[in-house]
Amino acid sequence: MSTEQRKSPENALWLCLSCSKVIDASPAAFTVDGLLAWKKNAEMLAARDSKVTADHVGTLLVEIEAARMDLIRFCSYWQAADPSNEWPSEFTFNEMTERILKHSTLRRAAYHEEIAPRVSRMISVAQTILGPDSDEVASLAHIFTYAETNYLSMLNCAKALQRVADVLAMR
Repeated sequence: MSTEQRKSPENALWLCLSCSKVIDASPAAFTVDGLLAWKKNAEMLAARDSKVTADHVGTLLVEIEAARMDLIRFCSYWQAADPSNEWPSEFTFNEMTERILKHSTLRRAAYHEEIAPRVSRMISVAQTILGPDSDEVASLAHIFTYAETNYLSMLNCAKALQRVADVLAMR
């Protein structure tokens, strides 16, 4: 590589003085392919970050808090009305089982109508802002896949939303 090629902007990798000395002193540890991958990744992150404003983040933080509180209220409402709280009751085992299953079916339908679309959208927006490799967003997305199944999972989803909000707030 010529001196002109080495000094060209296409070859630039912006580093602090300490890091540049470490890399220059250890060419075997820092291959050209590895450094080019770092540069490409840094450029992609910079391009992504330049598209996101503080208003985007602030709006998402407000939406996350509203959804988190709605999820907690949803969970409390459906848990309080759960027929399994009435055990033992005057109903036979089969009648009680039928009531519990009906309640669960109605709760899951309400969850898919009221909660799921909002959380799904927030996962998508948070992935755009924080990147697809965000551990907090990945954790939320994982919990979201089964949050409808029970009250504890819904509350875990609310906690995961809070963790995503905490990371966004530090951005």
